Parts: sequence; C-alpha cells; structure tokens
Amino acid sequence: MSNEIIQSDAGEPSPILDELRAMAVFATVVRCGSFAAGARALGLTRAVVSHHVRALEAKLGVPLAQRSTRSFSLTPAGEAFRVHCERLLDEAHDGIRGMELLRAEPRGEVRITCSHHFGNKRILPALLEFRRRYPAIRLHVAMNDANVDLVQQGIELAVRAGPLPDSSLVARRLVREPTMLCAAPAYLRRHRMPASPAELEQHRWVVYPPAQRSVTVRADGRELQLAVRGDVATDSAAARLAFVLAGEGIARLPAYDAATLIASGELVRVLPEVETAPLEIFLVHSQRIGPSARLLRDFLLDAGRDGALPSS
Repeated sequence: MSNEIIQSDAGEPSPILDELRAMAVFATVVRCGSFAAGARALGLTRAVVSHHVRALEAKLGVPLAQRSTRSFSLTPAGEAFRVHCERLLDEAHDGIRGMELLRAEPRGEVRITCSHHFGNKRILPALLEFRRRYPAIRLHVAMNDANVDLVQQGIELAVRAGPLPDSSLVARRLVREPTMLCAAPAYLRRHRMPASPAELEQHRWVVYPPAQRSVTVRADGRELQLAVRGDVATDSAAARLAFVLAGEGIARLPAYDAATLIASGELVRVLPEVETAPLEIFLVHSQRIGPSARLLRDFLLDAGRDGALPSS
C-alpha cells in the first residue's frame, strides 16, 4: 500500500499525487464559483483546470460538476466529494500556517469556553502552562456551564462533556475520566450502605443534571438501568459535589473529584464492585479555526493523552 502511494513500480511518482493536486484544484474551483475564477486564483489556464477536474471525474467514474459557458453547479456526487477536497485544501493551508508559527513567536488571541468545575480542575492549570510557553498569545476564557453557540459567541474552542448533537462541529476526545458512586459518611449513617445495585433505587440521589432520570451501571457482567430520584437537582458539577459532601445523597462522581476525598474519608465509595460509565470530555471547534487556536487545541490534546492533563 505504501509503495503504491509513494511511487509506481517503475519508480515514477504515483498517480495519487496527481489526484491530490486535482482535488485541490476542484476545491478551489468550487470556492471561487467557476472554472475561470478558480484558474485565476491558482494562476493556471482554464484548460489546465478543466483537465484536472475531468481526470478526477474519470478516476471516480462519476460527473462532479455540470458546466457551460455561463453556469457551474455541482452534481450530488460533486457536492459529497467537495467536503473531502475542501478538507484536504484546508489541512494543507493550516499546515503551512502552522509551520510559519514555528518560525516566529506565536501571536494572536484564542477564545475558549469550559464549565466552571472541570475548567478550574483540569483546564485552568493547562492554560497557565500554555501561557508560560506562548506568552504572546492572548487568552479569553469563558467559564460557563451552558453549551453556548460557538459561532454566535465568536468562540473558537469549547470543552464539553458527552456526545455532540451538532454534526457541523469537530469533536476530539480530550480525556476519559473514570467515575464511581459516592456518598458522604453522614448520609450512609442515616440510610445505610446499599447491599446490591437494586437497592440504589431506594436511596436519595443528588440528581445531575436535573433532567437525569436514570443511571446505567454494570454488575456481575450485566448492565442495569436504575431510576434515580432525590430532593436536590443541580446543573452545576461543583454544586453536585458540595451537596454530596453535605450528606444529601448518592451521586456518580468523576475520579478527579472523588479520589482525594475518598482517601481522606470525606466520601465513601458506594458498591465498589459496580462499574459506571466513564465521563468523556471533548474539545470542540468549528471546521476551520485560526492558527493560534489550533496551537492551543493541539497543546490541550497532547496534555490530555494518557491522563497527562494536569489537575489543580
């Protein structure tokens, strides 16, 4: 496979290089709106641009565009293929811009949003390290527990938990945190430790988020969905922890909250043999972001690999 990509059997450049060039030409034509405009942007003749697109169509076996002397429109296949070609072109441009950043001190501003609790625990220490490494990049950090509209708010990066409903955004997993069921000793003195997963439904919970109606656990090789109810519901992870510590009920807590408190005796792990789903945190951004935001994105992703994201 690698030999096919790099060179042909005769040692000549592989056709894949021509195909990559043709994809870049096609993406430019689409963005410019016509073959003539695309040719001008690329510094090529219209005939050369047309040749690249025709060669691409021949390779794919489908027409990509309908064109005449006055009009240009994409076929359904062309519309689908355009996404890949534009992504290729964007990655090439971003790669060049990224290398330009290495030749000089990176500058600019990045707007990033994250929740108060996870942000203070895990993101803020990383941002401080990023500032030490790149002091000329200005940071605008919005601590917000709500999922804000990135485009409307002019935010380039967002740290969010769970899957994304908006498929137009790019989501890269930043960290995968183990979770566990916990309660305060004071709560367990009043209500006693549950002896089985089924008994969890009889207990009071600190409900987070407020719309949560059940929690999924795994015990003895079986997956169980348990109803949760309680007198306290909150949309704040920090408030959830405070209510659990105050003895208001059981909650599923991430390890970065629970581990130290369990070691100190302020919290007790409930049914340690029961597994709960990990908390998945994603770094989210639009399809195209600036070079400074890409630098911060890559910095955070590197810090998050193998649990290396620092904590306060």
